[in-house]
Amino acid sequence: MKHAIGTHPRSDVTVSSCCLAGGCLWTLAATTDLEAADLAMMTHTGRTGHPAFARTFQDVALVRRLELNEGQAAHPPLPAPR
Repeated sequence: MKHAIGTHPRSDVTVSSCCLAGGCLWTLAATTDLEAADLAMMTHTGRTGHPAFARTFQDVALVRRLELNEGQAAHPPLPAPR
């Protein structure tokens, strides 16, 4: 069986981040604005010189069995958050 995986078309990708400099408590809350997240990290580096961040990306993945979904344009609804 062949499968395909990708981000569910009804979901958003989010990113959160934290500075990896020892003792720095800077964090970025999860956001769907990826460009704003990049800018926030670059601004933090400009102010502090801290160059390294841990980033976490999250999305809702949709796996489809290709042969079962041929000819189906509809996407299943997003599951309820846990």
